[in-house]
Amino acid sequence: MVESNQNPPAGGFAKTTDFKWLTIGIVVFILLAFVTPPFDSMVAKARSVFGGLSPAEIAVKAKHIQIIIALLATCVVFFATEAIPMPAVALLIGLVQLFFGITPPAGIVATYAHDAVWFIAGSLAIGATLVKYGLDKRVGMLVVKIAGTKTRMIILGLLLGTAIPTAFVGEHAIASMFVPIGIALYTLTNKSFPAPRLGRLLMMTIAVGCMIGGPMSPTGGARNAIMIGFLSNIGIDVSFVQWLAMGVFYTLVMSAIMAFVLPLLFKPETDDLSEAVSILKQDLEQHGKMTPKQWLVAGVMGLVVFLWITDKTLVKQALGFSLGLGGVAISGAVLYMLLGLTSWNDYETNVSWGVIILYAGAISLGAVFQNTGAAGWLADSIIALVEPLGMNSGLALAVLVVLIGAGLTNLMSAGATVAVIGPVVLDMARSSGTNPLIVGVGLAISTSMAFWLVIGTPASSIVYSSGQLSSKDFIRTAMIAWPAGIIVLVIVMALIWSLLLGIPINV
Repeated sequence: MVESNQNPPAGGFAKTTDFKWLTIGIVVFILLAFVTPPFDSMVAKARSVFGGLSPAEIAVKAKHIQIIIALLATCVVFFATEAIPMPAVALLIGLVQLFFGITPPAGIVATYAHDAVWFIAGSLAIGATLVKYGLDKRVGMLVVKIAGTKTRMIILGLLLGTAIPTAFVGEHAIASMFVPIGIALYTLTNKSFPAPRLGRLLMMTIAVGCMIGGPMSPTGGARNAIMIGFLSNIGIDVSFVQWLAMGVFYTLVMSAIMAFVLPLLFKPETDDLSEAVSILKQDLEQHGKMTPKQWLVAGVMGLVVFLWITDKTLVKQALGFSLGLGGVAISGAVLYMLLGLTSWNDYETNVSWGVIILYAGAISLGAVFQNTGAAGWLADSIIALVEPLGMNSGLALAVLVVLIGAGLTNLMSAGATVAVIGPVVLDMARSSGTNPLIVGVGLAISTSMAFWLVIGTPASSIVYSSGQLSSKDFIRTAMIAWPAGIIVLVIVMALIWSLLLGIPINV
């Protein structure tokens, strides 16, 4: 099989401080936190949240709200510009709470150790083990084998073949799995006649498939785990099956739409790839049968998925309590070590610990937003602004949240977007009588719509590194995919979730 010799760009974790944007972020924090006293509305919110305290203590709590709002604005600057390494932003979130006396040390540590953080760590470790044993390549080759030889069917196969695994394994792993296969299909065809549009079509299909697959299940991205954490903080437990039932419709409808649209945007030079597919099938046969260790790795992965699905039902009945998404993921990662399939050195080398720290900080930001009343204050302020537009409750509010999420995710990472505005929109929902489940899951899915930029998602950066795409190709795709995604999600919320699944928009 033809391999791509180009490596994905290093990304934000390899960057060092940009002092210009660091200075701007610090200035933003100082201006918002210290130039003026807390607004009267902040004092009123502090009084409503902490009513039993003295006036002096209420003033301190109002100041905390002001500082957290300033922290939010600073995080937006840092997330959008990558002024400092992303994990440093996550750690600063905890340090600001500590140095200003907002949260005691034990409280900060508790937020960084949330179940969602365990889930992210365990999922990354499991994904690294799958790659170590080559199961990623076997899955990718199998998808091409099943899809047939017609170009349109291969595009549909690649969309579903990337979307469905992305719902359970990180998109960066899935993109890395399929890029060499797409490159092989293009290169083998290009030997017979020039086929640049085919190369662009195959690479863009992989990127889009990874983006539309993530919303399908809780394990489809850190943004989903973060939102589940936020919902649990307000007393709403979302099971694996419930999220899957809500997310699968968006993924399937978008897969069908993009399977039709992408070949129109990048009209391939041929409608049949028989020769290239035949060579790839021979390559799959050369890999031989699955080894016992590969079967064992796959079996553990299957067990993890089964436990994720049954955690709120069978597992809870058997143990008397649920393990949580994080508990199941870490169990799988540890089981791989106990069975001698991997070592801690493998995890140290192949797991992005910066990602874990980043989302731990995001969870901590959401918790302090909720606990200080800052989320409630900002939510009340936004509701007051949109009330004249009639978008302050119900489906209209859900649509507004989708538009905000789909817009911001193209400026910062999906996880960061959910971390920054998740607590705010959940408070908006609760204040207006709108179902927080609809708003929360809608926001998480909308942040998968990072179609516009090369840096929008890890998968986009990986396929871009293949050399087949330009930034204009992403923009061209986004002009249709972005509005289509918004429309599909709104229809799914209004019809499927509300009518078919019986989840009320208003509570």
